[in-house]
Amino acid sequence: MTEDALVDHLELKDFVAALFAHAGMSATDANTVADILVWADLRGVESHGVERAPRYLALMKGGQIQAAATPEIQDVAGAAFRVDAKKSSGPVGMIRALNEAAARARTSGVALGVVANATHTGAIGYYAEKAAQQGFAAIVMAAGMPLMAWPGTKVPSISTSPVAIGVPGGPDGVMVFDMSTAIAASGRLRKATLDKKPIPEGWALDAEGKPATDPAKAVTSLPVGGAKGAGLSLMIEILAGVLGGTPIVAPMAQPGAQKAHSANGLVILIDIAKFRPLAGFAGDVDLLCSVIKGLPQLENAEAVRMPGERGNAELRARQANGIPLNARLAGTLAKLATECGVDVPEALKKFA
Repeated sequence: MTEDALVDHLELKDFVAALFAHAGMSATDANTVADILVWADLRGVESHGVERAPRYLALMKGGQIQAAATPEIQDVAGAAFRVDAKKSSGPVGMIRALNEAAARARTSGVALGVVANATHTGAIGYYAEKAAQQGFAAIVMAAGMPLMAWPGTKVPSISTSPVAIGVPGGPDGVMVFDMSTAIAASGRLRKATLDKKPIPEGWALDAEGKPATDPAKAVTSLPVGGAKGAGLSLMIEILAGVLGGTPIVAPMAQPGAQKAHSANGLVILIDIAKFRPLAGFAGDVDLLCSVIKGLPQLENAEAVRMPGERGNAELRARQANGIPLNARLAGTLAKLATECGVDVPEALKKFA
């Protein structure tokens, strides 16, 4: 069977949450993780969508993600704190930090939280969007395992660390810029491997340090913008990992070092209303966007779009029509449901 399955986004979220609850998560945490995965799928970012669910479940089973762990807030100062995520699922620790930062920023105007001892955080733009919807300007970063080459080297030595910035205003009410420091995030390489689809030359290197087009042979990602992407990744590792006392790259990048699933995060929130009326800020963002979108365009160029605008259009379409899952993923999820005793969504039953 080769056709896609089309699954309602709410049904898909409930289904994935049930899988995580079966693995030992509380209902609240399971819903949190399922929500971020489905959010990514709705926006067309399948590499960070429910494609990740089987991997997360495997990491829970192996003990690298502690399904029942509860992150702990450690006070640093009035506007600063550290979250010990205790190897809980990444979104659980990140949402804990986001909520804490929001409460502190309402008092101090700005708040900074470091998330330590976490696991894969999911699509980082999710957190920036949530904060922007509450009237904050947000900067969110994540640091992880060495997966990307430093310019001039041929082995994994830095992370594909993503960064997202979100603000109120823009064509869709909030605007989020979300990027990986790699040309292609590791999740895209993993998905290409599973789908057995070639990747463009320039995305990654093979074990010999040569350009890879077979995703199964791609072992080292390459930074976006060369030294610029690499430098940004390095500084994210320092701010999100070294600052919190849980560095990842240095212990794991050395020859012969043992690697284990790990991640750190950084959340910075600014309460815009402390600086100026929120409506005025959003209005100026709207004006900025409209000026840029109204500039003379190159011949045959695509429509001018603001950060997040493509994803929001995809979200509206998929909310209305369903989320497409290819036959391979649909079959994997249906099999997991059978193994866990979880009800299979109607759209996936034919793949069981």
